[in-house]
Amino acid sequence: MRHGKRRRAGNALAASLALAAVVTVAGCGSGDAGAAAEADAGSADGRPLVGVAMPTTTSERWIADGENVQDQLQALGYDVDLEYAENDVPTQVQQLEDMIAAGADALVIGSIDGVALKDVLAEAAAADIPVIAYDRLIRESPDVAYYATFDNARVGVLQATQLLQGLGVLDAGGEPTGATGPYNVELFAGSTDDNNASVFYSGAMQVLQPYLDSGVLVVPSGETGFETIATAAWDPKNATARMQTLLPRYADKRLDGVLSPYDGISIAILDAVKGIGYGSESQPLPVVTGQDAELASAKSIAAGEQYGTVYKDTRQLAEVAVSMVRALLDGAEPETNDNASYDNGVKVVPSYLLAPQVVTSQNYRQVLVDGGYYTPEELG
Repeated sequence: MRHGKRRRAGNALAASLALAAVVTVAGCGSGDAGAAAEADAGSADGRPLVGVAMPTTTSERWIADGENVQDQLQALGYDVDLEYAENDVPTQVQQLEDMIAAGADALVIGSIDGVALKDVLAEAAAADIPVIAYDRLIRESPDVAYYATFDNARVGVLQATQLLQGLGVLDAGGEPTGATGPYNVELFAGSTDDNNASVFYSGAMQVLQPYLDSGVLVVPSGETGFETIATAAWDPKNATARMQTLLPRYADKRLDGVLSPYDGISIAILDAVKGIGYGSESQPLPVVTGQDAELASAKSIAAGEQYGTVYKDTRQLAEVAVSMVRALLDGAEPETNDNASYDNGVKVVPSYLLAPQVVTSQNYRQVLVDGGYYTPEELG
């Protein structure tokens, strides 16, 4: 899979360079300003130094994110310090402190804990180092300059809509079919320390709540609150443990669907239900949603197991973050398209939101293969 990630990063470089060039021309209006900024910047060789802090290598999407950002920054002539903290907050704080001490000119941060970086970001601000929050909003800090992400509320809406479509409650166009169920479902959410997790959950519940209220959907466990259904650290092992505590309730009833917020959790859920006999012609797998189009889930969707996922093209997200860095280092104002939605508790953070996309067995080749995210060989 490493080869596939390098390929996806490489395919995005031309687009990144074009986007950066547009930002530079639109921003400062003078090549001299950008050249002066680069000449004065902090790495030993005179090139700007950008610190890139990512949460973990346990999820393939974060590996791809880090590689894409690094490759695109290096293509622009910047030095890059890319670090992964393996979901350990003190490690990420130390990595950021080291980047600041090394004279980083900008920081791009995919945070582990959305509220644990306030002090280290204050250190960055004191050193006049701009901070871009990458995909996960950093909360309770005035020192976040910009936010690059996807429309996270839309992600939750799409996941819930997929669940209802898979159950037959909605048709392919999203219209009610008149199906009354009741359908037995269970709900999973992401980690409580990630701001995105609550946004995904809120978007999904906006769609699902009317069907829960009417009885079309039933949650036999009764577990529907965010704190109750959250999955610590987004860890599939934690999802497996919770799923196994839920399955005894289905000794005399069928599990029809599961709202899963992330592909790693989705695969864990599918493995758990296969362990009690689901996946046969007489006992089909439940409808299971997901997010990130990770390779295992893409293969599962192709095989007709996982119902679908929400695809977020991390190549595009890297381009947005890199263009923000380029603009800031050139003394320009980065492009944003949402300056109202993301209040981190101290300030509204100017943001650029990308559109997520639904992937199912009906369109995975068109979206993931024709779009260059995976090769046919990778999907098998």
